[in-house]
Amino acid sequence: MESQPDNGILHLVGVAPDVTARLHEELDVVLRIETMESLDTLYSRFQEGRRPADTVLLGMEIEEPVRIAQRIHTYDKYIPILILSLPARCAQLKRTLMFSPFLGNDVIPWATSEIDELSSAIRHSVSRRQQRTRYLNTISSAQIRLETLPLLQPEATHYLDQLLDHAPIGVLTVDLNGSILTLNRQAMSLLRVSERSALGRPLEEQFPDHERLHMRSLLQQALDEMNRQRPEIFELIESISGSIRFLEITPAPLAYRTGQRGAMLILQDVTDRVAADQQRQRAEDELRFYATVLRTFHEISSNHELSLGDKLHRLLKLGCEQFRMPIAILSRIDDHLFCIQDSISDHPAFMVGVTKDIDQTYCSATVDSNDPVAFEHAGDSDWCRHPSYREHKLEAYIGVRVSVASGLYGTLCFASPVPRQSPFSSADFEILKLMSQWVGNELQRERTEAHMRKLSGALEQAADSVMITDRERRIEYVNPAFEQLTGYDRDEVIGQKTYFLRSGVHDEEFYQTLLQVIDNGGVYRGVLVNRKKDGSIFHEQKTIAPLKDDWGAITHFISTGHDITDLVRAEEQDRLHKAELAHVGRLSVLGEMTSGLAHELNQPLCAITTYAQTCLRIIQNNEYSPDEIRYGLEQVVRQAELGGAIFRRLRNFARKGEIRQQRVNLQDVIHEVAGFIRAEAVQSQVQLKTEIARQLPMVIADPIQIEQVMLNLVRNSMDALSNIEAGQRRIAIKAGRYKRNWVRVCIIDNGRGCSLEIVDRLFEPFFTTKQNGLGIGLGISQGIIDAHGGRLWLESNSDSGAMFCFTLPSTREHAS
Repeated sequence: MESQPDNGILHLVGVAPDVTARLHEELDVVLRIETMESLDTLYSRFQEGRRPADTVLLGMEIEEPVRIAQRIHTYDKYIPILILSLPARCAQLKRTLMFSPFLGNDVIPWATSEIDELSSAIRHSVSRRQQRTRYLNTISSAQIRLETLPLLQPEATHYLDQLLDHAPIGVLTVDLNGSILTLNRQAMSLLRVSERSALGRPLEEQFPDHERLHMRSLLQQALDEMNRQRPEIFELIESISGSIRFLEITPAPLAYRTGQRGAMLILQDVTDRVAADQQRQRAEDELRFYATVLRTFHEISSNHELSLGDKLHRLLKLGCEQFRMPIAILSRIDDHLFCIQDSISDHPAFMVGVTKDIDQTYCSATVDSNDPVAFEHAGDSDWCRHPSYREHKLEAYIGVRVSVASGLYGTLCFASPVPRQSPFSSADFEILKLMSQWVGNELQRERTEAHMRKLSGALEQAADSVMITDRERRIEYVNPAFEQLTGYDRDEVIGQKTYFLRSGVHDEEFYQTLLQVIDNGGVYRGVLVNRKKDGSIFHEQKTIAPLKDDWGAITHFISTGHDITDLVRAEEQDRLHKAELAHVGRLSVLGEMTSGLAHELNQPLCAITTYAQTCLRIIQNNEYSPDEIRYGLEQVVRQAELGGAIFRRLRNFARKGEIRQQRVNLQDVIHEVAGFIRAEAVQSQVQLKTEIARQLPMVIADPIQIEQVMLNLVRNSMDALSNIEAGQRRIAIKAGRYKRNWVRVCIIDNGRGCSLEIVDRLFEPFFTTKQNGLGIGLGISQGIIDAHGGRLWLESNSDSGAMFCFTLPSTREHAS
């Protein structure tokens, strides 16, 4: 039954208020609970020499609790310490305490999930502390009494013997020869002897042969120096089970008043402590070894002077040393073939270049597992039936798959023809996985770098200029084509923003629109007018696209472009040439329309002459009224304005100037053309009709050029009607919507159509069937319509007539 603590002291440091309140509620009756404001307060209690705590509880608020526990034990190494910890961290804290120097079993991590049992654990710790204190006091008193043992009365000696018999530690005394004089029950239990068999016998006989010299030396040193010696540990072997125990023996010299001398030895079983120390030592040795491995691994991986092949080969050697295996293989798995890429082995079956079926190797299991596959002795396991064991007798193996870009590359494995004496540890697995991850990353990096070298070479050799900027438009890379195009050296532009290329031709709104497109993740394509280093202007066909990371965020911009300055100049020359040719065409049309235009101009001139002569006659007769003269003069003015309108129309049509595209109502253009051609149509006895759809959309066009196209088509239709009977000649001009965003204009006649041999040549420059024609009318008309973004074609052709059509893109507005 657990003993209850009697007026023990509990110190709380960094404990949460709710836990503190709970402990007061459960322990105030049996303990004095003192809350330390800080660690310094706790340390002061020890330094002042006041009664120390029987137990210390370190709360969750304490940082580095292990270090704090070590310092507390420098004041008193027997104080039990409980450390509150989260359940997830409790196991790690126990492992840390196991390998921490200067701490024993009296430092215990306590999970917050077991808070209900904390009070019981504290009572037990306080009880254990008080009992240990009593034992130590008893031993101290016993040592003093043993020195005066011969002087004690028999009753006192009896009481002392009873006290020692019930002590929790072994106590025995020996004479100068090392023979046992006395021993308590605990000493007999520890030495596995009886009092009868032990008394008078040399103490060293109770120990194995290899420890007897050690025991004699310890006793001799204690007797010679007459000082208490440091405790030493001895090994005992159980005679029946063969198990090993460890005893800690602390000798102290005895000198009685009678002059007799000897030694007292205190025995404690420290088997668990030695086992823990050995386990800790093994762990420390492993950690030091793994640290050496990791340091060597880092030296290999970070050596920039080594090629990837050299690094991989050294890594295989390191793995052989780490896993104590003579064979190391890095393989590539292609389909179902196991191909050795690199190896450490003298065996012909494991040389570089060897290829075999994957099922003939232990790696057939490795490629299907995300964790390493390992065994120490294939002959004692199911692996003895594997083809690799039957063929090569490989006893030990450890391997892991190697992945590149989330796909299987191959395996990294180590093997031995002899069994491995010790099992593979978790650290071995972690190091192997680390090696595998590094190999996969390096192979992926090599692939990426090879790909990037190809891309870089392509960029360096590209004829188009290439520029890469960061998110803030600072230039990070330009290729030689950029340097050649702009005249700037690479060193001059790296780190600069791209504004220095601006020519001033584009306004700020243009650049804001461009930036808005690419900042929103779009691709800009267009022509930029930029300025070279020497100040000259050049036109560049530009494509600017954003570069994004794996999360879709824009990190850089890449722009490519090529110089189209010569093309722009050629297009300008072509445009001017076409405008000149169109002007010639219009003059040609006017020349062909001379008769009709003369007739149309003759009408207002004749009317002016008639009205003017009439007014003169009225004035000469002296019989006139002002109203008659006014009417005659008004008619003269009206006919003069009509003639002026005809001349203005002729002047506009025959003008030579820049193309001026604007919003145009095709209805007005059609009426203008009809007015132009009406006189000629009357002379040729042709019925001219117009059909225009209601709410015809507006178009963006040069009205004079569209008039030229329509006049060319109408006059061609009039020529086609020359063989048709005079009363049957008809031409229609129709205009309406076409598809969704187009307007179509058609010129329809009822002539004989075009012969099949000339249909394919209608739009050829300088091809004509007219005796005095230039052959440029339809070619110019097609060029004009193409420049407006439309199309001109022969829609239908037969013996009963032909229909030519052209289209123009519409706007959203409608003609009124």
